[in-house]
Amino acid sequence: MRGDRGSITIWMLGLSVLLLVFGGLSLDYWRALATQRELAAVADSAALAAASGVDEQRYRETGELTLDSRRAEGLAIVSVSSQGAEVTAIVVDAASGSVTVTVTAEVELGLLGVFIDDDTPFTVRATATALPVLVP
Repeated sequence: MRGDRGSITIWMLGLSVLLLVFGGLSLDYWRALATQRELAAVADSAALAAASGVDEQRYRETGELTLDSRRAEGLAIVSVSSQGAEVTAIVVDAASGSVTVTVTAEVELGLLGVFIDDDTPFTVRATATALPVLVP
């Protein structure tokens, strides 16, 4: 019986460390998931804004609905910046008939930063595509 003294303390310390690691993992995961959902909303609204960047002069002359790529890119960037999200990169592709907006953000590690190299945060990315549509 004397050899078993203190063994429950060691078990409880081990379980506490595991709880801390899994708690940190779950907090960081949910933070990344919340950031991804926010970026998805930002990318959706930016793609819709960019899809309104129609080449008006060409539409008036020919009736063809095409995008002005510079105007679409500018509208997407203004839309993203006006939403106040902490975005590290914005990529707008308006070369084809549609607009694709990709936004990227980084999520810093919380409790796991103690156990894992904190210099490499999670990278979260969201992409949305929109088409210009003429509403009668």
